[in-house]
Amino acid sequence: MSANTIAIIGHRGFAGKQVVSALAASPAKHIKVLYRPGSSATDLPANVEAVEVDLADTSALTAALRGVDILISTVGAPGIADQIAWIPAIKAAGVKLFAPSDFALLYTPTERKAFGLIEAKHQVEEALRAAEVPFTVVLTGGFVEYSIHSPFIGIDVKNNTLNLVSDARTHSISLSSTKYIGAGYASIFAATPVEELAGRTIALVEVVANGEQIIAALTKKHGGVAPQVTVQSLHDVDEEIATSDFALAPLLRKKWGTGAFTVGSDIWEVKEYQRPSIEEVILAA
Repeated sequence: MSANTIAIIGHRGFAGKQVVSALAASPAKHIKVLYRPGSSATDLPANVEAVEVDLADTSALTAALRGVDILISTVGAPGIADQIAWIPAIKAAGVKLFAPSDFALLYTPTERKAFGLIEAKHQVEEALRAAEVPFTVVLTGGFVEYSIHSPFIGIDVKNNTLNLVSDARTHSISLSSTKYIGAGYASIFAATPVEELAGRTIALVEVVANGEQIIAALTKKHGGVAPQVTVQSLHDVDEEIATSDFALAPLLRKKWGTGAFTVGSDIWEVKEYQRPSIEEVILAA
């Protein structure tokens, strides 16, 4: 294994804080955070270099990226499309590998076309291929923080209710917390040779559970009281997707109910990380 020099853009994002923290404690050779003018980098670990740079200035970004082996992006939704503009600087600086921001699951071409954010992520990958920039995509499934700690995909722990679609009782979802994602990014990128990572779609999976396992965990959480379970038909959830102001949530519930809430087969095992069961996650929520 060879330690890598890593730059991160998006350190203040939902998963970015954990990624930076975990990499700072990893065997990586050097970690630097690139941040926009007007942003803040005062809360970084002591061994992380902070570099202020105008990301829209290709020359300045090129200079900031020189000597970097791997660039990791953890930007949120508003910054996804902006990553395409970084490609000339990534190439000019000689960065060996780029990990664009994804933090999601596998989607079909039809789903991508229907959702701007999903399509924007795909367009970043297409631009990287066209420019022949080596890259690695990391899929993480659903965020535990959204999926368990809020009723985003139909699991309402506080009110002990479960909104399922079709066959979700027997189909599984893959979830990861931001803490696990941070540990995973450190495990993947800190010291793995870039040639072993380029071209891969790697998945981080902390918890896998089907609807029946979630029902059992909710029942235990609420002292033996089973959750109120509703089951939507595929027809009904398709109508909700078509009319909802935030259609991603019902889409994810549909993918769960049809066995399509998946992250692929290239699962990265994070060594020495004790992954919890769905029962442990729900009892702690």
